[in-house]
Amino acid sequence: MLNVLVHRSRSALACAHCDETYGMQRNYLDICQMLVVDEGELSVTYRGETRTAGPGSLILLDCREPHSYHALTPIRMRWFHFAGSGSTAYTHLILNTHGFILPTGSNAEIEECVRRIMVSVHLNQPNPHIISLTINKLLVLLVLGEKKKSDLEIAIQDSADYMTYNYADKSLSIEHLSQRAALSTCYYMRKFKEYQSATPHQFLQTVRLSAAKQQLLTTSQSIETIADNCGFSSASHFIMAFRKSTGITPHQYRTQWK
Repeated sequence: MLNVLVHRSRSALACAHCDETYGMQRNYLDICQMLVVDEGELSVTYRGETRTAGPGSLILLDCREPHSYHALTPIRMRWFHFAGSGSTAYTHLILNTHGFILPTGSNAEIEECVRRIMVSVHLNQPNPHIISLTINKLLVLLVLGEKKKSDLEIAIQDSADYMTYNYADKSLSIEHLSQRAALSTCYYMRKFKEYQSATPHQFLQTVRLSAAKQQLLTTSQSIETIADNCGFSSASHFIMAFRKSTGITPHQYRTQWK
């Protein structure tokens, strides 16, 4: 049976608001721990890696391994310790498959399990069987969650983010982007389309056109200036790409929607 160790220690289960002075560092504790960040950011160091957990993140730790965490901002979070038959095996399976920070904010089932655990333990006579069943369900849901992204997926996402923030740079090229991702040009293009459902050129064009639409509606700048601001090589190239995407010219778009 899996148990929440609330009766042994005040720190075994809590829902708390903490400021930036809050922190915890341990080398060993013979239990596992889950933390859920509801507001703010928590920096977590575990297994030689330091990562930031934001709102909606669930942190899973085997406390038998050195670990530390501290608040980066004022934070509201919930946590509990658990132990029992099978808990360590489940924990290691999740850690090795998904990592120690899991973005679970959109998973209603996981949130409901956490809520039930917190509520159940605060009852005058908590039912250990119900708590054990709920923890077991929570661990299964985490096992079945999305797989940890590979280094290649992370590199492609980083490339997409780079284009999103640097779309105005006219010198962006496939060669530059593939080199930045440390991939060959052909492999980079193939994998980018696989993960982003668009070629790098299509992705960048979409970002640039989106930025141009915003500027058309929120500024009085000329078509030439907007084309230059958004990374197009010329106004004529911008107009051609805009018309191909929307069926109308930038001027018509501005007149129609502004």
